[in-house]
Amino acid sequence: MIDANTYLGSWPFTLTPARTPAQFVRHLADSGIKRALVSHFDAVFQPDPMPANRKLFAAVKRTPSLIPIPIINLRLANWREQLAECQAAKVRAVKLTPNFHNYTLATPAVADFVAALAKTKLKLVINVRFEDERHRYFGLKVVGLPVADLKAFLKAYPKVNPLITGIYRPELKELAKAAKNFSADIAFCEWHNTLADLLPSIPASRLMLGTCTPMLSTRGEVEKLRCANIPAQAKERIGSTNAAKFFKL
Repeated sequence: MIDANTYLGSWPFTLTPARTPAQFVRHLADSGIKRALVSHFDAVFQPDPMPANRKLFAAVKRTPSLIPIPIINLRLANWREQLAECQAAKVRAVKLTPNFHNYTLATPAVADFVAALAKTKLKLVINVRFEDERHRYFGLKVVGLPVADLKAFLKAYPKVNPLITGIYRPELKELAKAAKNFSADIAFCEWHNTLADLLPSIPASRLMLGTCTPMLSTRGEVEKLRCANIPAQAKERIGSTNAAKFFKL
């Protein structure tokens, strides 16, 4: 299996295990995950994401089963330099976290970024949330990226085809009614027989296994897929094939 949504580092508002990259790989492997797309939490909270991204690049050199997805902060004037450095590191995608970096998908810099991204071969990941808002630390006022913002982005940039991570099940269903030019991970999609419930709204070819480790239960997210009452071919697509194709693994 390939996990499309994992993180190294610690979340400052909850108790997350302080795993080394090697320990992280072993933890994922215990649940059957052989490769994972990984970002670094420090890139979310530090003033400049690049020191954390560089730490991520160094970590994955020693753990090739981890594929780095650096985070870019479009709120900073040097986002072009961030993008150039990430491209030079030969990554496969970059991630945006607009709600945590205090901008929206309608911010003018986003249009410039999309144009710059189109000149690269990099894929785009847009993160909606890192944790269930019901469990959020009371002093942290950041909320999930609004579905309306995602709809407007997908309409404005139909050729981008991003992977959207951290999206709730009702949000995903609503977004799927409005657009087809995106994929999504299943980490925050929860319901009775979640995947059987989702597939009438969005095809298996556009879903990917995501565990949001260490914020969510790795084994629980894997079991969501393993125990799903859906065809075996759909499980294979969601569990590995779609991520391998999207990220060119």
